[in-house]
Amino acid sequence: MIAKHTAGEQAFATSDKITSDSSACCERPFLLWPVSRREFYQTISVSVLLPLLWGIAVFGFRASLIILSTLLAAAVTHFLLARFTARGQLLTWNHTMAYAMICSGLTAPLVAWYWALAMGASVVILIWIAGLPGKQRFHIGLLVPLALTAILPLAGRWPVLVLDHLTIGDIGKAIPAQIYRWPQQSPRRGADAVLLPRPEQVIEQTLKQIGGDPTGLRSRIALRNMFALNLPSPPTLLLGGVPGRIGTVGIFAIIIAGLYLSYRHILPPDAWALFLIAVLAGLIFGPLSPQVLHHEFWQSIGGLWYLPPERAIALLLYELCSSDFLFASVFILALPGTLPIEPLARKVFLVLAGIAAALLHRMAIPLPPATTALLLLQPIAPALDMLLHRHSWLLD
Repeated sequence: MIAKHTAGEQAFATSDKITSDSSACCERPFLLWPVSRREFYQTISVSVLLPLLWGIAVFGFRASLIILSTLLAAAVTHFLLARFTARGQLLTWNHTMAYAMICSGLTAPLVAWYWALAMGASVVILIWIAGLPGKQRFHIGLLVPLALTAILPLAGRWPVLVLDHLTIGDIGKAIPAQIYRWPQQSPRRGADAVLLPRPEQVIEQTLKQIGGDPTGLRSRIALRNMFALNLPSPPTLLLGGVPGRIGTVGIFAIIIAGLYLSYRHILPPDAWALFLIAVLAGLIFGPLSPQVLHHEFWQSIGGLWYLPPERAIALLLYELCSSDFLFASVFILALPGTLPIEPLARKVFLVLAGIAAALLHRMAIPLPPATTALLLLQPIAPALDMLLHRHSWLLD
């Protein structure tokens, strides 16, 4: 059975009778290779597996326990609903597993396994209630990891396994690190991990400090200390040796997954690029800190312009790679129903979502900003399709 949707939950069918002599003023719609519904979600699940495996490598067996608990609870709940309810028979296995894997990627590695069980079951129940495959207008299952983040406040410093204990170590046996360093061996006997500040937390605190006077002496000292002592080196950042959510730290794995999904025509490359460009625009022109916005308005709005160019570029790189921007731009944009169908509506949606994600990040909300922005704007996608409807070239 051929699916009736693309990344925007609808594919345009072609026919051998359609010729290429369309009007020069009307551009044909961008056609995506149709894939079967099962293959569509299977491909997303396979691609999500790459950053999840890297998360297991840097966070150890506790991360694997969270992932397995989420998938097990989702599988059992799926089976029970499909077996004993008429509505549950509309659930599809690959759809359930894809959402469960994305939710586990958005989960902090410090969450207990029983919370992961509750998350996996809740994802399927919410999908069963209001988000059946092919009918969802909102990724309601993705609200579960956001709710879990909101109700489980976590410590400021998160653990990362030392290099000698990757995959097999216990992040529960962690000691604080004096400076940001991913050590080869544990600095203390019996410890498998080091507690490090999350890069987004360090950036938030520094921007709050320099927001009132980005060019002052104190601001220059704060920036120098941040880059020298409190942030990972660029190779460490790109290799994923940073504390964060299980699926968001493997930058290379996410990029490879995005290229794979683009190759399979599931993730539109232009959508991926436009969303990240909008995120960068929001970071460049957005306020440095909401705390000083009412005191130093012009210095806070677009405050990166006041920084030396090398500092501003480095800060943008750290911000883009240290939150869920890349993860959401690949996997949530690939899910059907995220994007509007009309080309212009899709562009407007992506720009709004990217800027909103950057602003939510600067506001330091305790939620993954890119995922939150996409979910908040998803309900307006049908309205954008209606407002920005383009006349079909088939009718000319």
